[in-house]
Amino acid sequence: MDNLLAYSTVVLVLAMLPGADMMIIMKNTLNYNSNAGRVTILGIILGHLFWTFIAVIGLAVVIANSILLFSTIKYIGAAYLVYIGIKSFTAGQLVSMNKLKDGGGRVKGHMKASFRQGLISNIFNPKVLLLYITIMPQFMTVGGSIGENQQLIILAGILIGISTVWFLVVVELVNIMKRWLKSRTFQNWLSKGAGVVLILFGIRTALEA
Repeated sequence: MDNLLAYSTVVLVLAMLPGADMMIIMKNTLNYNSNAGRVTILGIILGHLFWTFIAVIGLAVVIANSILLFSTIKYIGAAYLVYIGIKSFTAGQLVSMNKLKDGGGRVKGHMKASFRQGLISNIFNPKVLLLYITIMPQFMTVGGSIGENQQLIILAGILIGISTVWFLVVVELVNIMKRWLKSRTFQNWLSKGAGVVLILFGIRTALEA
């Protein structure tokens, strides 16, 4: 594990690239409040911990090599992203005036929904699985003083840490954007735009080999 700096750089670039996780975080932060965005991140973290556990016990490679299992995960994840995208597209108004006045704190069940979206989108994201079996092994040392499973846990911890910090920055930036949400027309287009992006992410996930 002599290339932790290079690995951290790769992870930071991957985290900053626009993806389904970032779009869901942005959507929930705008639709509710910054706490909903943070709870979404918590769901994403739990999803990564799930895949870390799967990788440590050796099931990640089994899943990746099974056409049936990998395809099932891929299509469930794709369908869920399309579902969330359609809901956002048809919402019309992404953030109501009442939510902007009270910070969205009175929206019943939004915390659970935000957490669930972050968790499910991450667990059923085949790219996360491939990250654990393609990129991480390149930065592991076979036969070193640190066992492979321990190395995997360390690399996963770095991934989770860097991603969490970046996503928290995104939440704060998006929360600042709410000052521009007084226009109902802008909200309508923003809602539809977020929905279209999530739908496209879902379609791309389904079509990727």
